[in-house]
Amino acid sequence: MSNFSVLNITCVCLPSSHRNVQDNCCLRSLYIDFKKDLGWKWIHEPKGYNANFCAGACPYLWSADTQHSNILGLYNTINPEASASPCCVSQDLEPLTILYYIGKTPKIEQLSNMIVKSCKCS
Repeated sequence: MSNFSVLNITCVCLPSSHRNVQDNCCLRSLYIDFKKDLGWKWIHEPKGYNANFCAGACPYLWSADTQHSNILGLYNTINPEASASPCCVSQDLEPLTILYYIGKTPKIEQLSNMIVKSCKCS
């Protein structure tokens, strides 16, 4: 039996007045316009979407989902010059439905794992 407990925290970044918490791993807003940002003209709808992304520090026990992440976090706390540390990554993702055409035939397709909904340290 493990002596460690695993913390799973889903956070949304706080206003800038709470900078120390905002710098930790959390969901950040990112809108991608298919034509403007990627040069893609083939997707007719939606024109863009809220892709979001995960960013921020992963201090010891902040939002680790595995014992390995906990150990890396503790290791990095004790050895701050070490390169091994947990990373802020996407946890839950949702699909995006798009409309495009092949010739004059409309096609509707669901693209999996396109929208980040929550983040974790791993």
